[in-house]
Amino acid sequence: MKKLVALLVVLGLFVGVAGTFTADAAVAKKVVAKKKVVAKKKVVKKAVKPVKKAMPKPAPVAPAPPPPPPVAPVPPAPVVAKPAASAGLFGMGLNTDVSLGYVANKSVIVARADLVLDDPLGLGSMVGLSASAVKYRIGLGGANGQDTNSNTMKAIPLFVEGIVNLPADMMGGIQSYIGGGLNYVVYGNESKAGNYGVQAFLGVKGDIGLGGHSFAELGYQAIRSGDVTKLSAKGVSLTVGQSIVL
Repeated sequence: MKKLVALLVVLGLFVGVAGTFTADAAVAKKVVAKKKVVAKKKVVKKAVKPVKKAMPKPAPVAPAPPPPPPVAPVPPAPVVAKPAASAGLFGMGLNTDVSLGYVANKSVIVARADLVLDDPLGLGSMVGLSASAVKYRIGLGGANGQDTNSNTMKAIPLFVEGIVNLPADMMGGIQSYIGGGLNYVVYGNESKAGNYGVQAFLGVKGDIGLGGHSFAELGYQAIRSGDVTKLSAKGVSLTVGQSIVL
């Protein structure tokens, strides 16, 4: 009986020790498992945590160049108003020339009054000049003096001339022209008509403050009144005159 009791006590102790050991082992396993779970959680958390990327520093921006200085606007060319064409002394707008000339050799004085006409055909542009380069002059005059044979000469000649205005640069900026034509004495010595004569000249003109173009002409002139052999004035001629708008 005592042996049986002792055996039971020993068995109980063994069971208790074994249970304690088993319980300690289970607790140790749980602790280890918890540590593993915590470690895994930390690892997962560390893995999940986003890695902050280093932002690249912005490249330095060069300062913008200063704006160009404002360009002053170019003022438009001044418009030069051309003076209105004068209506003339009597409002008729007619261009006329009055002149006084001298024919050398035996000195005959010739006074003239001419009407100046534009060229309706535009001959100037056909020869490379301006369209208004060609003019015509028609007028009456009076001649008085001594002819080539020292005879007294009195005549009223009719003049018809053509004039070509030359480019200003041909005479260094001076307005110049050439001309020539015919004359016919409609009333002369012995109350008779005369014969045909000629004239040719080179002229210059400009404004000298007399209210229009003043001009001077140098040329050759022949006026025949009555008998050609007796009443003929011819030679170098010099003429001065003034343009007037009527």
